Amino acid sequence: MKEPYYVLKLDRFDFGIIFNSLNEKRNELIANEQDTEIVDNALLKVIEAKERYKGRDRSEGR
Repeated sequence: MKEPYYVLKLDRFDFGIIFNSLNEKRNELIANEQDTEIVDNALLKVIEAKERYKGRDRSEGR
């Protein structure tokens, strides 16, 4: 059985909040010498997320 995945529709402001929050949590874990793997993976997913405009991927033709 496949794992479900979730799609979020975010504007630039929301995207920035999530990115900065994850980055701050990562920095906090590093400062406390704790494992950052889970936060690193989530942060990479946010960084690699594709931008879409009006329901279409920007790379798609009209």
